[in-house]
Amino acid sequence: MARRTLLGLGMMALAGCLAAPASKPQAVAAVAFYEGAVVVTGPRGYCVDAASVRRGASGSFALMASCHSLGQTGGVYADPAVMTVSVLPRAASGQAPDAQAMARALAPAEVRVAQDEDDLAVVQVMQGGDAVLPGGDPVHWRAGMIVNGHMVGLAVYGPEGQGVSGSEGLALVQALARAMRGASPSS
Repeated sequence: MARRTLLGLGMMALAGCLAAPASKPQAVAAVAFYEGAVVVTGPRGYCVDAASVRRGASGSFALMASCHSLGQTGGVYADPAVMTVSVLPRAASGQAPDAQAMARALAPAEVRVAQDEDDLAVVQVMQGGDAVLPGGDPVHWRAGMIVNGHMVGLAVYGPEGQGVSGSEGLALVQALARAMRGASPSS
């Protein structure tokens, strides 16, 4: 069950990112899923692309980037990065994801880092980021967490040769998780 859920999150993130419409991006600070149970918002300087938001019976999706790259003028500079957030419907079990299980589910892709911290499972995947983000680094970060009973999958992609594939990407996925937990209501 856990493997299927993790694979589902991975596929939702990939499918949602690739299916993003060609329409002009619209920067919004946050978007709420499942009647406000999960609020998608980013670290300072990052916005949700409103044109990417998808809601469905099997899950919801949003793509984020620097507010500036989404057309918002002024504000805070943020490193170039694309973040995806996938949210599954509320599950009765609400079991937190495990980094080692995520790494196994991503096989045969190589996972260099797999760590659990503060109810956040984080993995650094050594390939595939360039397939999601044109001109992107193959190395990217993925994470999973539970927010109000909903499994939430996070991914962070960056341009090739930039710090997002390394420790900066880890810090960014952790900041994304903190921002979403802080914006979502406590259950």
